[in-house]
Amino acid sequence: MKNSVVVITGGNGGIGNIVVNKLLKENSKVIVLDINETNNLEIKNHPNYEFLKTDVTDYKQIEKVHDIIKNKYQHIDYLISMAGVNMKSEVGGLKSITIEDIDKSIKLNLNSHIYLVKIMLDLLKIKNTDEMKSIIIISSINAISTYGLPAYSAAKSGLYGFMHSVVNELGESNIRINTISLGTVPHMHQEVKGDEYFENYIKDIPIKKFVRPTDVADTIYALLEITKCINGQNIILDMGQSL
Repeated sequence: MKNSVVVITGGNGGIGNIVVNKLLKENSKVIVLDINETNNLEIKNHPNYEFLKTDVTDYKQIEKVHDIIKNKYQHIDYLISMAGVNMKSEVGGLKSITIEDIDKSIKLNLNSHIYLVKIMLDLLKIKNTDEMKSIIIISSINAISTYGLPAYSAAKSGLYGFMHSVVNELGESNIRINTISLGTVPHMHQEVKGDEYFENYIKDIPIKKFVRPTDVADTIYALLEITKCINGQNIILDMGQSL
């Protein structure tokens, strides 16, 4: 991945920071689109790291950073769309979620990913090479299981439909696209043993261990650089939690 240009959204979250750090250690040039800058000084001071403040639910802001990236790098090699979170009001299900939060959830957890791929697509096509480019979209096992969160789950399901609908179109330009569905992923700093929230979910996992952010980073790296035959697939990363 040396000198590869990687654009990643949600790169400054608890999982995103680990993914970005992994990509930087592989000598990639990493451009993070996020609302908040990272507090990780090792990442922040890395010469191959660039932060572009972006609200990914606003397609006009994505168009603006697209032009910045095009002017500076002329192309991108990999696009990783990680932005997403559930709304607090939907924890209680359909009866509790507000109309406003339904709109917010669909816009962040579905629309923003489609905006990103559409707007950045020309940069994946620019570089004249036979090397395959790759798009990875982070989804959730909520799309395939019964964990509630109606708007969030609907949005994550929609990501599969989007991926399947464009796989042939992107293939014509030598671009692969896959989704990764995450189960419960405690952040690296979280102590999960004895925690009521995590104990509630770990009982459903065949092997009583959670996927950690380093596992997500390793899977993303493998999809980008090692398992280049994988295309149009949903990779479930949950230690069997959704079974």
